[in-house]
Amino acid sequence: MAISFREYIKNKSKQERKEIVEFIEKYTLLMSTGSTAKFGLVEQPMTVKEALTSRDAQILLPKVMEGVLEQSAEPIYLVSKLFKTVKLEQGSRIIFPAIGALRAYEIGETQEYPTDTLDIMLKEKATEVDVTKKGVLVPISEELVNDSQWDVIGMHIQAAGRALARLKEELTFKAMSKHGHVVFDNKLRRKYPEAGTTGRNEHGEFNDTLAIEDLFDIIVALMANEYTPTDILIHPLTWSVFVKNGLISVFDKPALGSEDNIKIDKNAANGRIPFALNLMVSPFIPFDQVNRTFDMYVIDRHNVGVIVEKEGMTTEDFTDPYRDIRNLKFKERYGIGILDQGKAVATAKNIALDVTYEKPMLVRTINESDYASGN
Repeated sequence: MAISFREYIKNKSKQERKEIVEFIEKYTLLMSTGSTAKFGLVEQPMTVKEALTSRDAQILLPKVMEGVLEQSAEPIYLVSKLFKTVKLEQGSRIIFPAIGALRAYEIGETQEYPTDTLDIMLKEKATEVDVTKKGVLVPISEELVNDSQWDVIGMHIQAAGRALARLKEELTFKAMSKHGHVVFDNKLRRKYPEAGTTGRNEHGEFNDTLAIEDLFDIIVALMANEYTPTDILIHPLTWSVFVKNGLISVFDKPALGSEDNIKIDKNAANGRIPFALNLMVSPFIPFDQVNRTFDMYVIDRHNVGVIVEKEGMTTEDFTDPYRDIRNLKFKERYGIGILDQGKAVATAKNIALDVTYEKPMLVRTINESDYASGN
């Protein structure tokens, strides 16, 4: 019966644990980059086949693969990093009650301290997070194993790590769109005209685009929820909206890709934004390429949500002798929850990717003869 890594190292000496760490570091680098820099001058890496048949290596190799998975996934994470990670030991669901804020009071000399209690909502306003399994299976041919192609196998594992990271980002943004505080949703314009953005076409008619005033309204909506805006999140393809609609002059920054995080300082909007904001881009933000619509967010990064993790990135393998294939399963178990009814996530949904024009100037014609005649 196979034993876990924790059981394997439990009774190991200090020197043996050091050797185990060195083994994992060596083969993680070998598998991720093909480099043998951590091996000694006369030391040769074991073959893949030896690693898969050696008793000790069979236990350590999954840890190596998990390290490669995490390394390849890390650069993709953007919004996931803003979510707090909560470990779930038992069960598959956790409930986060909606908790109101405590209020402090000014107290005079000899006065009694006022009592205040947390307003905890366990039902209607609670956040329920269901933990589900996410994963991918990668087949490795027997030829790759026999040829001992560590770096090629590593490429497969890196691709699996990136796939799991992309899925987490996509699910996180979907949760923000679904459970965030919706300030604008142009799909509701026909039923609720006030739900639409105020961008206009060349004829002065609403065309579901984002006007500068709409951006300010989204920021103010977050502040009205008693949160401080820290970041604006948009899809990289929607940068043209900010260029065409005059928002580029507000931001006073170059096109996306030139910097990891673009800082919008409080002077960029002629003093109309009282604090600095980060402009962050992610290709995993909802973007409808057919209808050319997108979602965007203004958030307080300190209270966005939680990722309830039951199991981190792990790997298992099993052989298919009929096809000479070794299948590698990569999985993780987690759920995503948005805290405080999404009040720290102000969302604008179904924004049109198009040009917006200024509101037509109102011109009134005054007939001088009417004033002269007293009419």
